[in-house]
Amino acid sequence: MNLASLIQESFTLTCNTEEEGYGIIQALFTAHAIPRSRFIEDIYIFTSVYIQLVNTPFWIAVSAFVCDSFVNTYDSVWLSQAELRDVVVVGGGAAGLQAMKTLITNGVDNVVLLEAQDYLGGRVRTHREGDILTEDGAEWIHGGTPNRLYGLADSLGGLTQPLPDSEYDFRLRTQSGKTADINGFDAATVIYGKCERNSVLKKYHKYGYGKCYADSFNKQYRKFRGKKQEKEAWRHYLEMWVNKDTGLSDWNDQSAKDADYFTDWGNDQWNQWADGYDTLVNYLMEDIPESKVKLSSPVCRIFWGNEVDGDSLGGRVLVVTADEVSYLAHHVITTVSVGFLKRRHSEIFTPALKKSYQRALAVSDLGIADKVQLGWDSSWWGESPLNLQVIYTENLPAEMWWLEGVMEFLTIHQQPTMCQAFVAGDYALAMEALPEETVKQHAVWLLANATGQAVPAPTFFRRTQWGLDEFMEGSYNSYVTVKGAKKIMKKRKQLAKPMVKNGKPVLLWAGEATSDKRYGTVDGAMDTGEKQAFRVIDYMDANAE
Repeated sequence: MNLASLIQESFTLTCNTEEEGYGIIQALFTAHAIPRSRFIEDIYIFTSVYIQLVNTPFWIAVSAFVCDSFVNTYDSVWLSQAELRDVVVVGGGAAGLQAMKTLITNGVDNVVLLEAQDYLGGRVRTHREGDILTEDGAEWIHGGTPNRLYGLADSLGGLTQPLPDSEYDFRLRTQSGKTADINGFDAATVIYGKCERNSVLKKYHKYGYGKCYADSFNKQYRKFRGKKQEKEAWRHYLEMWVNKDTGLSDWNDQSAKDADYFTDWGNDQWNQWADGYDTLVNYLMEDIPESKVKLSSPVCRIFWGNEVDGDSLGGRVLVVTADEVSYLAHHVITTVSVGFLKRRHSEIFTPALKKSYQRALAVSDLGIADKVQLGWDSSWWGESPLNLQVIYTENLPAEMWWLEGVMEFLTIHQQPTMCQAFVAGDYALAMEALPEETVKQHAVWLLANATGQAVPAPTFFRRTQWGLDEFMEGSYNSYVTVKGAKKIMKKRKQLAKPMVKNGKPVLLWAGEATSDKRYGTVDGAMDTGEKQAFRVIDYMDANAE
């Protein structure tokens, strides 16, 4: 059932508190058996849904999508006034920036990059506030020296080394502060290490990724003599660990076959950028003139047929932004997230994308992993960095159910008075739907209860809302469903297959979701942007007059 059938487009609910208003909305979902995971998805349909607090309207829904008025429209002025370009790159994340850098440094400079948001980097987004530096998205350089970013960061003097585990104040606690069983933690750690290794998942190719972990749990828990009364809590902990690192709502959502293609370099050293991940963005921009980058320029329409409404495109592609600036290009490299592309492709592309590509998108999705970050003037937990692992042996208060998606709090690297938790999947969507103050109160409550210490009011608080970002529709990581990997898309190369007219690649695809072996990583995204840029360069060289 769609929520649109339950509520008119604009309505008012009267309530005394913000929390009560959210309770009304959640009760509506429960009464009509609408899954919580649908909350964010269905709330997008409204243009003016709000809760009326005493005398102040409180908005819970985003306004209409910026490109809604462009759906199924065409204006001949777009073509007649279009700027001519060899290449248009759509999206200014790691893939788009690498594509631009590759094109320009190889002599293709009649290019433009169109970024929907008011910043560059996509899911690389560094937050600075005084002396505070945190990452909303990508945070680590995974894999050590095999990762191209390790050498780059080192050459730029921007590579930091992780602290050894021995320097952390390591605590295992239940949600109420009791010491949790170390044997349960050891069992979970062994299972996680086993299923993460390359090629281990081969026998699970017909199933969901989580089956490897689930099948191993009972045996390992018995082997480590875990406490019977904590068994289900540790099983949940293991799934939250997996979901934190994948962005899944259910660890069986992703095909084990798709997961098995990922190349794990093993020596995951958890290196970071000393002055923020946006150091990479600045590095990539060094070769890209600012005049060739257009921020706050959402692409609303892409016409890639031979003609539109009788107007010939001359073998080119017409790209139109939300402010009706248009470009006529030989090639378009699209690098938007697979979550956004899956949701919006039918509204943007004319003619429709090929059926085979639509089928590939239908079995692909983008997970969501949000961060909740808190900071204080001093580290109330003690002098050492905190590593707090949490299991749930009792049900939390109903309004706090999203906290069950949090399995750890860690001190943020180079920020000794701050800590951070990840929350993924449906738990993340529920957190995003709550008021910020409520999320902060819940996080402080859990920290206080789990540590048994008095937690002062944070002087810094930040939470991400990647699911509510209409140009992302998620964060980490992309995945292929079990059904999709079996019958439709055995490898992700189908998502990278260009649309070709008369031998000319006119629509090309890049981004982490198009990488078989390094999906979900910044280096993987950069590799795909570079690859598609060279595909264009090779075509242009071969067809140069």
